[in-house]
Amino acid sequence: MSDDKKAEKAETPGVLKVGYWVALTLRPDVAPLRCYVGTVAEVDAIGVRLTLVDWFSGEATGHDFFAPWSSITSALVGTPADNLELFGKAASKWQSQMEEGKAPPAQE
Repeated sequence: MSDDKKAEKAETPGVLKVGYWVALTLRPDVAPLRCYVGTVAEVDAIGVRLTLVDWFSGEATGHDFFAPWSSITSALVGTPADNLELFGKAASKWQSQMEEGKAPPAQE
């Protein structure tokens, strides 16, 4: 994809945009995990495609994961204006708590 196309997609209106970091929570029994963390690679009318985080490197270098809007219940969102190191810590905790069946962490 050209840089112009990436910039155009990143500037489309919406809550989730290409390049944002997210921890997507899914309805139970939709996928093997309840929560997936990564960067938004694509957003369309059907759903969201994430490039999954590699927790060892802290980079979004894993396989892509697609979630339809109908399966997403909530999302923790990190924008370029946010402290992404803090987002990573919060997303890790969020993901762990979702897998344990607990409520998402309160904002600190």
